[in-house]
Amino acid sequence: MATKKEIEKHLKIALEEIGEIKPWFDEDVNTWIFEHKAYPVEYGGETKKEVIENYPKYLREFIRHRLNDRLHPVMEKVTKGRGGKRDGAGRPKGTKKAPPTKVIRLPKDVAEWMEKPSAIPKVRQLIAKSRH
Repeated sequence: MATKKEIEKHLKIALEEIGEIKPWFDEDVNTWIFEHKAYPVEYGGETKKEVIENYPKYLREFIRHRLNDRLHPVMEKVTKGRGGKRDGAGRPKGTKKAPPTKVIRLPKDVAEWMEKPSAIPKVRQLIAKSRH
């Protein structure tokens, strides 16, 4: 469960990414609206002031759900902002991706031999010899 302090920290990050909250008037619904492409949060109100005051409250609620893993994966995918990113998520800094791998099926005796640490260099030697 995310603490209030964590939520506020991530809200601050999100608000910095968003910048100034500048609502616009949508004549179709006769309402002032604000949304940002980095977060799937929208707020509409009767005045600009109302939207500016309340948008962060709705964003905070979204971040709370995100930190508590209560978002649908599709919603998480469309979220481009960092606010609400869970600590420790992703690859640790300074590490590199492992070389690409591929899964194949082999006869059991060959697969068991390939599991030995010395097998990979021997296979690479064999490949190099076959190319000459």
